[in-house]
Amino acid sequence: MLEIDRYKTSLNEVFSEERKFELQLLVEKELAEANFQLGKIPKEANDVIQERCTTKFVKLERVKEIEKEVHHDVMSLVFAIAEQCGDYGEYIHLGATSYDIQDTVRGLQLKESKQQILEALQQTIEFSKELTSKYKDLACIGRTHGIHAIPTTYGMKFGNFLNELLLAKETLEQVKVDFGKISGAVGTYASYGTQEIENIVLNKLKLSNQPVTTQVITRVVHAKYIQALSLIASVLEHFAKEIRNLHRTEIDEVRESFDEKQVGSSTMAQKRNPEKSERICGLARVIRSYIQPSLENISLEHERDLSNSSTERVILSQTSILTHYIILQMNKILTSLHLNKEKIRSNLYLREGAQCAENLMIKLTDKIGRQKAHDLLKNLANEDNFTEAVKQNDIISSHFNDEEIERILDPMNYLGLSKEIVQKLLDSL
Repeated sequence: MLEIDRYKTSLNEVFSEERKFELQLLVEKELAEANFQLGKIPKEANDVIQERCTTKFVKLERVKEIEKEVHHDVMSLVFAIAEQCGDYGEYIHLGATSYDIQDTVRGLQLKESKQQILEALQQTIEFSKELTSKYKDLACIGRTHGIHAIPTTYGMKFGNFLNELLLAKETLEQVKVDFGKISGAVGTYASYGTQEIENIVLNKLKLSNQPVTTQVITRVVHAKYIQALSLIASVLEHFAKEIRNLHRTEIDEVRESFDEKQVGSSTMAQKRNPEKSERICGLARVIRSYIQPSLENISLEHERDLSNSSTERVILSQTSILTHYIILQMNKILTSLHLNKEKIRSNLYLREGAQCAENLMIKLTDKIGRQKAHDLLKNLANEDNFTEAVKQNDIISSHFNDEEIERILDPMNYLGLSKEIVQKLLDSL
């Protein structure tokens, strides 16, 4: 078993050898039907092809046997179909170049892949929406540079990721992948003498065409698709990385679920690792790495060379499958995520009022000026108990009494417009 088999989803079937074979036969059948409709092959030939160009008669094993001899995957397919059609086998693949079949099959695969990925991603959005709503008022400490900043809410945290997921989904939705081509060796339709054959085939398969092709559809299409998946992967990594960091023993605000029989370490029995989040972060790197070859596949020589073929056999399927996989992993995380409210509150009050120094600085600005207030509070922030240090400071205590200071430095009184921001986002969905 290959290591990559560890990350299977339903998209493995879409990109499987068997499914590709079925789709190749389908395209060859539709090509024959279109040729028949335009009077290019006789009815009896088309009848035989429509009956025999199926997996009932044409076997993948036979195609592989032929390929060992001819070293050409599509011609192996053509020969295998022709064997089953007798004298009418001469009408198989009439006018077509290999990538009339391959690019059309790819369009069918990518169309299905995109649909399944969007469906899974919509679930992620729904789960994130639920968490955003559920925890919209749960105050916590915000962190910048890994250091305590000012208070925020878990509604803001989840809301931020919800917004990023919506943007990433929109990007994939706008990428059109359902293209096919039946335009011949260099895209001129010379072998067909008409564009109508392409219209018939693609309409039947519910695919679109590009206005101009060479021997292949422009690889800009594939590059845009992979970039959209990489954007989704990066958003998921951002989400997963936050979960991982909040999962740290010292922070302990968020935890992935941990099944009764689950093992965190082969030697350290106490370990409960954020293993799903770590897996998402790792696989996101692999997904992004396929952007480079997808861009290089655009600049093929003249009307096409073969340098794109080998990479596409890897990058299109693996980018799709891995993106789908990490979306499903994130969905598992979100549906069982545990928030440690006690530790969230403890961390929020950890700095003894220093987390609201900005609020006090703003209040002091009218009294002593912003910069003087900033310098004063910067020095007091070094004290173990910031609130007590502030109360004992003669300058500050001359303007605010102890009760006012405690109110100003209470994190619950310095959440800004967080509730309104989150509610507005939720109301927009």
